[in-house]
This record gives sequence, structure tokens and C-alpha cells, in this order.
Amino acid sequence: MIVPDHHSLGRFWNENKKALREVFQQTVILAVRTGAVGLALQALDGTKIQAAASSPQGWSKVYLEKLLAQLDAALQEIELKVVEENADTLAPGDRLPAGLAQRQALRAEIKKGLAQLQADGGHHYHPVEPEARRMKVGQTNRFAYNAQAVADSQEGIIVAGQATRQETDVGPLAPMIEQAARNLEGAGARTLTVADTGYGSGADLQAAADQQKDVLVPPAEGPATQGRPYATSQFHYDAAAHTLTCPQQRLLDHEGQSHQKGQIVQRFRCHHRDCPVRSLCTRDPKGRPIEVWAHTPLEQEMRARLQEPLARMLYQKRREIMERRFAQLKQHDGFRRWTVWGLEAVEAQWSFLCATLNLRILYKKWQTRGQRPKTGAQIAPIPGLWAMAA
Repeated sequence: MIVPDHHSLGRFWNENKKALREVFQQTVILAVRTGAVGLALQALDGTKIQAAASSPQGWSKVYLEKLLAQLDAALQEIELKVVEENADTLAPGDRLPAGLAQRQALRAEIKKGLAQLQADGGHHYHPVEPEARRMKVGQTNRFAYNAQAVADSQEGIIVAGQATRQETDVGPLAPMIEQAARNLEGAGARTLTVADTGYGSGADLQAAADQQKDVLVPPAEGPATQGRPYATSQFHYDAAAHTLTCPQQRLLDHEGQSHQKGQIVQRFRCHHRDCPVRSLCTRDPKGRPIEVWAHTPLEQEMRARLQEPLARMLYQKRREIMERRFAQLKQHDGFRRWTVWGLEAVEAQWSFLCATLNLRILYKKWQTRGQRPKTGAQIAPIPGLWAMAA
């Protein structure tokens, strides 16, 4: 009945964060060798999990700026008063009064928080866990981290996982697919990846295309286009002819190009004053302006592809592939809050959780077969994992 106490467990965790991340990668390799990964279809998704620090103790940027101004005024007043009352007794190196020292320490913490918000472009800061970001967790707004994962469709094996500070899903599409390919040792290079509109920014689709990744991701439309027949996405750009056609099948005039966010953007404008739907299309007296980015043809191609029956069927599998893994962690296991502080520790814990999900699948597969899965003779087995699963 001898068990390790919490100090032993804490030391083990602190000393083995990197090793725990490697264990997750080994579960992916083992899943491939046992045939638990189909390598045909995988889904990418993210879930927000509340940080260990208490959310009500966080500070907003507005509150920090207001408090800093109040502290500056109070400190100036106190310092002048102290100097006046002790002009004859204060010597260089004398300690500041306790209250003054505490306020100066608070001011330093506020300056640190504002500097981080300036660097991150954020609006909320937590003094206990500065790396956590304010984001929507369920129906509430909390300090949290964004846990990203890629799961294979065959048996739900998680083939890539990473925790980030980012409030949205913009950016991780190509990096997460690349991580999955590395974990699969190149076996998933041609796997189709499906993800929701959160991953469908033009820059993300362009990055995936540049790396020759096969993806099915609805382009991010901005406001819902349903019931908006003259939304920008309804205008068709012909890259070969360099023309832009509106839903009324009229050509827009090319007005030149500009540079935005390091890209060349083509500018078009409609000058058809006799258009019967002009009032529904625009309120601009000069005519409807449209910008065409380098990734606009990719977005058009993706919308057309998602209209195909097979593509729609594959995309509809996204939810059942990935979200059941999140549901298992949150609903079945009750994991709704990180138990560690800081991004590095959170990333290690997320890798550990992904490894446990994979080991459950592999262990169940082993039990169903009645024996340990056989690995190919040409591939050396990974020692210790089946003992961990058992």
C-alpha cells in the first residue's frame, strides 16, 4: 500500500515534461504500426480549456491604465510628503516606507502587464498566470488556453496536438497538418484534412496550398452570407482573364492595385449605374468596390469543391471524428481546467492527455484481439508502451 506522495508526483512532472511529450509521439507511431490509423481522412479542431489561475483576479487593459494613473499620482504625493517630513533624517540608501514600497511594486507589475498587452495586442492580463489569454470557454469568458488536435478518422487516434495562447483558430491549419505528418513519420503526407471555418482564412488556405496539403475547409466568410446574394464571395474572379464578374453577370472595371499586409491586392469597382439591384448591392455613390487578394482563387475553388457530394460527405465527418475526443475528456473524464500553470506546462499536459486517449484506444484494440498487436519484422517495437497501457 505504498504510493508516491504529491511531492514525488510533482517532482516527476517537473523533471519529465519533455519526455511526456515524446510519449505522445510514440503512441502515434505505435498506432500506425498496429493499423489503428487509416491515413485517409483526419480532422483538425480546437477546444478552449480554462486556465488554473482564477479568472476574476485578472485585469483588463482599461483597468490597468486607470490604476497606473492613480498610482502615479498617489506615489508622487506620498514621496513629496515623505521627503518634506524627513528632510533632516533621511540618508541615501534608507528604506522606503512599507506602504510606498508596496505601491511601487504594484506599479511595476502593472507596467509589466501593459507591456505584455502591447506586445500581444491583447486586452486582459493575469498577474498570476501572464501567459493565459481571455477567451470564450463554453458560454462564459475566462482566462484559458486553446488546445488544438488532429484526429484520424479510422479509430480516433490523435496524431497531432498542441496548446496555444491564441483566442482564435486562425493560423494553425498548415502547422498542425505538418506536425501530424512528422508524428506519422511521413505516412500521412497525402491524408485529407477537414476543419471548420475557423481555420478558413485566406492566408491559411494559401499556406496549406503552398505546402501541397489536401484540405477541406470552408473559407471564412466574415458575416453570414445566407440571404446576402451580393456578398463579396458571390463575385467571381477569373485569374486567367483577370476579370471580376458580379452575380448579375456584369464585369467590374479594374482600377489598379495596392499593397496590403505584404501582398498585392487588385482593386475593382462597378460603374454600371443602370444595374437594377444597385441599391441592394452598395450604397457607395462611386459604385461597389471589390478587392481581390492572392488567395481569392483558392477560396473560390474551395467553395466549389465543397458543393460536390463526396466532399460534403467527407466534411460532415469532421464533427464525429474530433469532437468525440474532446467530449471524452470534458464530459466523461471531467477535465475542464488545466491543473498546471504556464504555457510550457500546459503544452506538456495536453500531450499527456492526448497520449492517454490514444493508449485507451490501443489497449481496447489489444483486448479485442485477445493478444498484443504484432509489429512488422522490419520495425523495431517501442519498449514499455504496452506495459503503460496495461
